[in-house]
Amino acid sequence: MFHIDDYILFHSGEIEIGIDPSAVDKIYSSQKYNLRKEYIAASSPRKKITYNEFNIKKKLITVNEFSEFIADTSYITESERDGWGWGWSNRWIKKEKVSWRTPFLDKNDEYYISNSEIFPVMQVSWNDAVEYTDWLSIIYGEKFRLPIEYEWEVFGNFAGADSIVSALSGRTESDTYTKVDSDDIFIHALEQKIMTSEFQLGLLWEWTLDWYKGYDGSIVNKDFGDIYKILRGGSLLSDNIQRSKEFRFRRCPTARSPYYGFRIVYT
Repeated sequence: MFHIDDYILFHSGEIEIGIDPSAVDKIYSSQKYNLRKEYIAASSPRKKITYNEFNIKKKLITVNEFSEFIADTSYITESERDGWGWGWSNRWIKKEKVSWRTPFLDKNDEYYISNSEIFPVMQVSWNDAVEYTDWLSIIYGEKFRLPIEYEWEVFGNFAGADSIVSALSGRTESDTYTKVDSDDIFIHALEQKIMTSEFQLGLLWEWTLDWYKGYDGSIVNKDFGDIYKILRGGSLLSDNIQRSKEFRFRRCPTARSPYYGFRIVYT
């Protein structure tokens, strides 16, 4: 299960994360996705970070990898305990009986399971992901965890994630990227991207370790605090600006959907 070649080592260093506050108004007025201004401003101000050495997994945790954890621990995920998870049909809806085993509750689940060795696990909450990393730490005697938010940005920068500016201008990895709008299209687009993407950026939103807080005290946001956890990277259902390396998405640590997954770090 654990292979060092599956990880990228980043030595200690510095990185500037986020966007300049002077760019927020310009980005807000330029974008066509009707994102609220506070969602964009949450990625400011630009800030220099010093980070320690870490290893991050090149790819997202797969269905098979997660199933080994379930088989060994008999852990019951939050969607299984509660009997529902989130889905998307032009708006967020609660779907009964979905879980990491059946994230869609339709024919797409068969495709998901039949490709379990390559498909990233879906319908997992932040809490579920942390349970997985805690288990892995015990199994291997190493410290596994979700990436710290700035570690994800170090990785995203290395892996070629677009900036918000390039996403707005249309100069993206992306000139081949087309936002999908249904689960049938999503599951097949996901397989294609898995096979062609070395680092699997932009496939699913990725949980990070951090609470949704400001980079400093200069930005006021009613959502900041110990309420929401941060996801990064966007999904195939996301707009370009959400798929940028700076954009911060927030959800409760109990949230789960077919469009949330995770990769891991060990130190």
